[in-house]
Amino acid sequence: MKKQILIYGGVFVGFLALIFILELFGLGMFKFFAPKKENIRREVFENTKSYTHGLVQDLSKYWNEYRKAESQDDKNAIKGIVRVRFAEFDIDKLNSPQLKQFLINMRGY
Repeated sequence: MKKQILIYGGVFVGFLALIFILELFGLGMFKFFAPKKENIRREVFENTKSYTHGLVQDLSKYWNEYRKAESQDDKNAIKGIVRVRFAEFDIDKLNSPQLKQFLINMRGY
């Protein structure tokens, strides 16, 4: 009887150790694959039509605000926003030559 209790206790402790090891392995796999998975999701999202359309609308709004700005400080503020917001935006996704030129002028490239 005492031997059976020890065996069952050992099996239980072994089972808990196995669960712990598998959990650590799962965390390691998550740590490795999660950033790659999120990068892929982000890339897919940035290539959707709705994302691109939204950015084009925003750029158009900033272009209009820049043209209407009266002071150089206002223009510099808009320029700073456009530089940050559209730093990695693919200019080839723009159909409007005016918006392309505006973005080139704001970014400096």
